[in-house]
Amino acid sequence: MGTEAQKTHGLDIDRIRAEFPMLQQYVHGKPLVYLDSAASTHKPKRVLEAMHRFYATQYAKPDEEHYFSKKSTELKEEARKKLASFMGAGSETEIIFTKGCTEGINIVANGMAQALLQEGDEIILTQLEHHANIVPWLMAGQLTGAVIRVAPINAAGEVDLDALESLIGDRTRMISVPHSSHVLGSILPIREIAALAHRRGIPVLADGAQAAPHMPVNMQELDCDFYVFSGHKMGTPSGVGVLYGRSEWLGRIAPLIGGGDMSEEVSFSSCSYADAPKKFEGGTQSFADIIAMGPLIDYLNELDMHRTSKYEQDLLHYATEKFAALDRVVLHGTSKDKEPVLSFAIAGGDVKKLEKYLDAEWGIAIRAGDLTARPLMQHLGVKGLARASFTFYNTYAEIDTLTEAVETFIREKVK
Repeated sequence: MGTEAQKTHGLDIDRIRAEFPMLQQYVHGKPLVYLDSAASTHKPKRVLEAMHRFYATQYAKPDEEHYFSKKSTELKEEARKKLASFMGAGSETEIIFTKGCTEGINIVANGMAQALLQEGDEIILTQLEHHANIVPWLMAGQLTGAVIRVAPINAAGEVDLDALESLIGDRTRMISVPHSSHVLGSILPIREIAALAHRRGIPVLADGAQAAPHMPVNMQELDCDFYVFSGHKMGTPSGVGVLYGRSEWLGRIAPLIGGGDMSEEVSFSSCSYADAPKKFEGGTQSFADIIAMGPLIDYLNELDMHRTSKYEQDLLHYATEKFAALDRVVLHGTSKDKEPVLSFAIAGGDVKKLEKYLDAEWGIAIRAGDLTARPLMQHLGVKGLARASFTFYNTYAEIDTLTEAVETFIREKVK
């Protein structure tokens, strides 16, 4: 890809990078090259400033009657309203605040186990799953006797829809899949999967941890019944995530956490639950982090996720071309429809050693190892992969640096 093709789609990348203080840091005397956004992203100034302003001049626990509590409640519910619009939810009451993506999946899995699953029922997953979309369903199975069935992927890392459809049977009670793979980047056709499921009245959960930061998501268009993502992968502090749930299904599943405001009537012999969203928001949440969602959504809307998505795709294509030309590099995940994730192995090389080398010698942050996806690694026949992941504040120059660094590692460290 030449200079002419290095488009930014109207984004001022230098200005964007100036909004992220962490990107100005140095590592071992080298400028930080942060290519680990699939793990977590850095925070823009406006989010950091909003957090400081809240703690310094607006702080109070929400849902009480004094002035600053009312202000806190207003900011929290404003964030919920913005998220409902951002996601195309049918109602603000379909937006549940969680600790993160993992808790969102656990809420649904436990809620199904407590209220709906029985022995012999089946949950369909895929070979692409993060452990966070496996373990909660195993736990649900331990409680109920439900079992997991697994849809296979092809050589490009794409889910075989015909094979997935063949798994759907009379005992299928849930299909829970990633919107995009955190390892291979593959984007799943959620709307098509939902159509297959809904013909039989089966709900679909989409794990949007890797998709929501990189593309516009609209619940009406995807037509899934649950959708989860984490704020820290998009630019908020850690400690906040979102569970979207279709109202019908939020009414059918049980809550995970019992406590104060999630209940209506309480005695020593019984209790009744509040309606969603309170039903699923038991206990004191990390409300400052929730409030930070508001300015983040404003920022993402200003950037325009259609533009950032196109730019990130160009970065991915550029990196893919660069790495495809490197000796000994084996790329994994070759779907044409994927998120900005580049995973690779090095023939004869150790990806964990590469990870440490890139940090120590070049100031480059990537992730390497099993990537919390051991069943997928077993399927791919590797112990681990190196993963570089990109977002809208990354640059073509950073990809050039990564390419040079990996090439040097192979030349000097791999026998």
